[in-house]
This record gives sequence, C-alpha cells and structure tokens, in this order.
Amino acid sequence: MGLALALNSARTSLLATSTQIAVAARNTAGASDPFYTRKIANLVAAGGGSAVSIQRATDVALFDRKLAGTSSVAASEAVLDGLATLQGTIGDTGDGTSPAARLGALNAALKAAANQPDDVALARDAVDRARDLATSLNSSAAAVETVRAQADAGLAESVVRINDLLSQFEAANRVVTRGTANGSDVTDALDDRDRILAGLSQEIGISTVVRAGNDVAIYTDSGVPLFERSARRVAFTPTAAFPAGTTGAAVIVDGVPVTGADSPMPVQSGRIAGLAELRDGVATRYESQLDGIAASLIDAFAETGTRVLNQATRQVSALGALATTEAFRPGAAAGTAGTADLGGANEVAFALSLADGSAVKIVLNASTMAGAAADPSRVTPAELVAAINGRIAADTATPSLSGKVTAALDGAGRLTLTTAAASGAAAQLTVQNLDATAGRTLVDVGFGVTGGVPPRAAGLFAADAGGSVPSGPFAATGLAARLRVNASVDPQRGGDVALLRDGGIAGADYRSNPAASGGTAFAGRLRTLASVLTADRAFDASADLPSRGSLQDFATASVGWLAGKRQAATAESNYQSTLLARASDAYSNATGVNTDDETATTLALERSYTASAKLLTLVNDLLKTLMDAVR
Repeated sequence: MGLALALNSARTSLLATSTQIAVAARNTAGASDPFYTRKIANLVAAGGGSAVSIQRATDVALFDRKLAGTSSVAASEAVLDGLATLQGTIGDTGDGTSPAARLGALNAALKAAANQPDDVALARDAVDRARDLATSLNSSAAAVETVRAQADAGLAESVVRINDLLSQFEAANRVVTRGTANGSDVTDALDDRDRILAGLSQEIGISTVVRAGNDVAIYTDSGVPLFERSARRVAFTPTAAFPAGTTGAAVIVDGVPVTGADSPMPVQSGRIAGLAELRDGVATRYESQLDGIAASLIDAFAETGTRVLNQATRQVSALGALATTEAFRPGAAAGTAGTADLGGANEVAFALSLADGSAVKIVLNASTMAGAAADPSRVTPAELVAAINGRIAADTATPSLSGKVTAALDGAGRLTLTTAAASGAAAQLTVQNLDATAGRTLVDVGFGVTGGVPPRAAGLFAADAGGSVPSGPFAATGLAARLRVNASVDPQRGGDVALLRDGGIAGADYRSNPAASGGTAFAGRLRTLASVLTADRAFDASADLPSRGSLQDFATASVGWLAGKRQAATAESNYQSTLLARASDAYSNATGVNTDDETATTLALERSYTASAKLLTLVNDLLKTLMDAVR
C-alpha cells in the first residue's frame, strides 16, 4: 500500500468514525423525545475509503397504527368528558337529584296528600316536590345546552389547530422533499413531519400516502384531502348558543362537510368526530328525553275544563240538535241517520254536578249501553236520554244527584238537562267533559267542543304563559328548559295549594271538587294525579328509549340510558388507550433509542477512531522519515 493511499484510508476512516460517533451522541440526546427515531450511520465505500450514509429506523405499519390509536382515544375521551358533565344531572344513586328520583318523591307526596286531603302542609309538600322536579329538569336542560356549547367551542379550537398544523406540515414537507432531492440528511425533518402528523391525528382521523421524493399526502379517515402538495382549508362557523332544537354548523374540509347528519364523508375518529357526536348525537338525544318527560308532565297533570251554559238558571242545553251532531251522523246511510255510534271503542263521558255538592259521572259505551239500546252502534236520542236518566237515578253518593236532574230533548232536538230546584245551589248545574276511559275514543253528544275533545289547560305544570298543553311528546322541543310549577298553585308566587286538591289551577272552569266551597275531604283528584305517573302513555321513539310505558319508567330508563352511555364510553376509552399504549410501545421498541446500545456503540467507535488515529500517526512518521532521507 502506498503512503498516499494509506493516508487517504486513515483520513476517511477517521471522518467516518467521527460521524458515527456524532450520530450515536445525537441518538443519546434524543432518547427522551417520544417523536425522535433512532438514526443509523451506515458505512459505504467511497473513493478508495469509506463514507457514512445516515438513515432512520422506521416502521410504517406501526406508525400508522399509532396514528389511528391516537385518533380513537381523542374521540372517545371527547365523548366521555361531555358525558361526565351530563352525569352530574343525575348524581349518585343515593342523591335523589335525577328527574326520575324527583318523580318518585312527587308521587309519594301526592299519595300522602290524597290520604289526608284536608292537610295543607301535605299539599304544600307535594307542590314543593313538583317544584323540585321542574328545577331538576331545568338544570338538566341547562347542562345539555352547556355541553353542546362547549363541544361547539371545542370544534372551533380543533379547526384552528388543524389549519395551523397543516401549515407547519407544508413547511416541513417542503424541507423533506428538497433535502431528498439534493441528497441531504433529512432524518430530523422526517421526525418533525411525524410529530406534526401525530398532533393532527389527535384532532381528526387521518391516513397518509408516501409518494415519490418522500412527499406525503394526507387524507381524512373518510377520504377527504387535507394535504396534497399544499394544505387544504378547514372551515367552521361557531354557534353562539344552543337552546333546544339548535343545529350546529358542520366542519368543512376542502369544501366537503365531514361532520353532521348531511355529511357525505363523515370523519370516524379524532377529537372532531367525538365532539360532533357529543354535540349532535348523545346530548340531543338526552335533551329529547328530558323534553319528553316535561311534555308528559304537562299533559298528565293538565286539567279538563267544563262546559257551563245558563249556570244561573235551572237548565243546561247542548250546543246543537242531536240530529246534527257528529255523533248522530247527519246525512248518513239509511238506518244510521240520527243515531249515535257507541259501538267498538266509542264512548260518551261527562260529569254532572250541582253547587250543593251532588255529582255523578255519565259514562256510556258499548258495555254500559248493553240492554239500554237495541244496537249500541245505533243509539237513538231517546235511548241516549233514557240511559242518562238511568245513570242519574242510580247515583247513591252522598249527597246524591238522583231526583235532582232530568235529561230530555227540547223542542229543537237538543239534549237538555233540567234541575228540579228553581233557584239556589241545587239549580246551578255544571256539565264537565271527562277524558275517555283508557283505550276508548270520545264522541260528541252536544256538550263538547270540536271533535268531542274536552277543553284542556296546563295544571300543576306549565311551560307557556298561556297554559297550553303539548299535542304530545313529538312536539316537545325545549319544554324541559321552560317547565315551571303553575303560579296559581305555587305558594312561593302567591298561589293557593288547595287548588292541587280541588282543581281549578287553570281557572274556575277547571275545578274538579264538586263542592262549591270547602269540600276538604275531596281526595279523588289527588289520587288521580298520583296515578298518572304510573299510567301507560306514548313517547317519542327518537329519544332512543321505549316508545310506550309509564312516565316513571321513562324517566328511570333515561337515567339508565345516560349511565349506560357513560359506561360504554369509559370502556371504549380504556380499550383505545390500551391499544394506543401497546402500539406506542411497539413503535418505540422498533424505532426508539436504547441508550445502553448507543453507549456500547460509542465505545466501539472510539476504539476504531483510536486505530485510525494511530494509522494516521504511523503514516505521518513514515512520511517524515522519507522526507529526512531525501534531504
């Protein structure tokens, strides 16, 4: 070997070894950085000597799994955080703060008041329990609004961060592609790019495609471009407030909605997906459950009004002749005209009462008309009058209405009820429409309003100033936030708790107690109110709960639904966190730095460096000897 060649070999070896030592030191310095990947210095032959090519340890499959795990954890934690807030509306099982527990307390208070209807303190306690229930629903509705608003604000923050990360990624990707093209060491730039991808995956589920020249394209997990040669714009318009029924804006990526019911390509993971599900899914369904409870409360405790004509006289007449009412089928086919159809599930139901306290309920249907009409589906006016008089005569209550009121047809063919007394309390006759028996349908015989449905108004619970009653649980949006105890029965607002027992919360025409005054032993209405909480009724199926059941069962199911959602979200969060931890460990083992290995490598490289240095010294000595000999 010539001295020149030996000198070149020693010099290149020394340079290569020093580079390898520098890489090992670089690895040791980056060992604590979770996004730093181990750099590998490979020796290659170059110009009769050696050179170093630097690569980094990588595992694309494990990195992609780590990104997916990060997105899934972020989504599940976003949902879980919101559910934890909603769980506060229920509290622990022993707290008794949930709407279901408040319902149970109200039911118990109503039963206690019914057992002692003359006890004002028990009536006041029942009203207090009703107020607690309304307050509980108000607080729960406010919590839903808060959760939805926080989720919407979180979406806005995520969109800002995504746009910032995409800008950072564009700059980092440019460094990588340019460095790759000119052969520079881009391993640190690749680490920076991966760090940005990890941050991006927290906000939105992504997938990546590596292209020629180390260029990378980013797509959402649903396939919408986030970065292709350049960053795509992610847009979102925050919503100021979230009263019931509010629909939040969608997140737009490159002009495509990726959240919301109308999204053609919704994202499946990432914080954005979790927040969107919380805002538009879980919270809105819980909100509809609360509104369903509120609507059912207003409906269940509503009061049925009375139709009173000529109350100061001894006679009350129907609004029209029976031959022209809906029940008596004017213009019907031969054999049915002028008759009432009380067959099947049809029913006539009203109450008669005098100011002296005597009262009777008249309920006529296929069962009660058996023997009183030749054909229950073709009841004649005369048969109807006879049946009403028969019910009055059979009254055995104290005081009894028997002998005090007579039903007949007047000259115009109208059903007329006449009292025996000429004046006074015994002549003040009231006709009050009643709700149909369960499973039956009311028909009009002249005293009802349009369609035979008795007038109804909000009783113990109300949500609107006019005291309207919702048409059902399907038109209940926002009622939970507005539910109140009716002011006329609330002592805190100057109301009279006795109206809970007597009726008339909605006004004098809605009074149930047959006694004009006093009547403190009247317990019928209180018992009815207690029973409505366990009566079967319909609910909106979109609330994600059974569509039929009692109000108490529905409220209890709502508590269970929310607890179940939180339990499922907790389990999902724990599962995804475990998967992410395993994926991160596997990726770290494959690409991370082991400081012991790096120390051992450095020691070995130092020995190699020493050998190269000795060779260089030897060549220097030989050259010096040669030069001395020449001189």
